[in-house]
Amino acid sequence: EGDAMYKSMPGKFDTFPIARKIEASVQDGDEIVKLEEYADRILQFKKRKMHLINISQDIEFLEDTFLHKGVLVPGAVCKTDFGIAWANENGCYLYDGKGVRNLLEKKGMQVVKESTWRSFLGAAPMVGYAPKERQIIVGKTAGSEGVGDIFLFDMVSQSWVKGDSKFTDSKKQTNLVVDWDHDLVHAHSNDVGTVLKWDASPVTTTAISFKTKDIDFGQPSVRKKVYKVYVSYKGDGGEITVNYGTDGNSTM
Repeated sequence: EGDAMYKSMPGKFDTFPIARKIEASVQDGDEIVKLEEYADRILQFKKRKMHLINISQDIEFLEDTFLHKGVLVPGAVCKTDFGIAWANENGCYLYDGKGVRNLLEKKGMQVVKESTWRSFLGAAPMVGYAPKERQIIVGKTAGSEGVGDIFLFDMVSQSWVKGDSKFTDSKKQTNLVVDWDHDLVHAHSNDVGTVLKWDASPVTTTAISFKTKDIDFGQPSVRKKVYKVYVSYKGDGGEITVNYGTDGNSTM
C-alpha cells in the first residue's frame, strides 16, 4: 500500500484500524517516501510530488499538491524551526506553514543556476539542519563524485555558500540527524563507522573563490555602458585575480 497512511485511535497509539486509512492519491504510479508534520499539516512526500494534507479537523483533506517537488530518499527531508526543508534535483524548498518557496530564488532572481545545482547534487541528496547555527546543509549521497562537497543555506542572511570537502571524501555517508545536544551529526564509513559533529567554525584556507551575481543595476532590460569598475579588498592575500563577463558570457 504505497499510497496509504494509517492513523491510530485516540489514546491508542499502536492501534491502526483499516477504517482509519488515509489516501491522498491512489494508483498514480508513485509511492510515499517520507512523512513530515508541521503545525496542523502533514507533508506527504512521494517520488515526484508532495501532497499537503490538512489535519486540523476530524476529517483530513488534501489541501494542495506540489508537482516536481518530491524526493527519492527519506534523508532528503529535514525539520527546522522555520519549517520543513527538502531538496531534489529541481531545487531546495522550505514549507513555513504559509506556502512553499524555492530557496534557490530570491526576489524573483536565481541565486544558484539550475545547471550548477543539478550537476552538483544528482537525484538523491541528503539534507540536514544545524539548529545552533540555523543553517541548512545539502550534501551528496555516497558514490557521487566529490561526495564531501556541500551547499549551505544560512537562514538568517538568506544566502548560499558552496563548501569543498566539508564532509570526508570517498566515504559512505549516512543521513544527517540532530542529537540530544542540538548538534548536527552524521557518520561515514568504508568499514568501521565514524561519527562526526558538524563544525561551523571558520578555518584558514589557501584558495577561495568569490563570485557575485549578475550586476544589472536593478534594470536588466535596459542597456548600460560601464566604463570603469573599482574592486577593493582587505587582507594579506596573494596572487589575487579578478575576472568578469558581460552579457551572460563566460568570464574574461
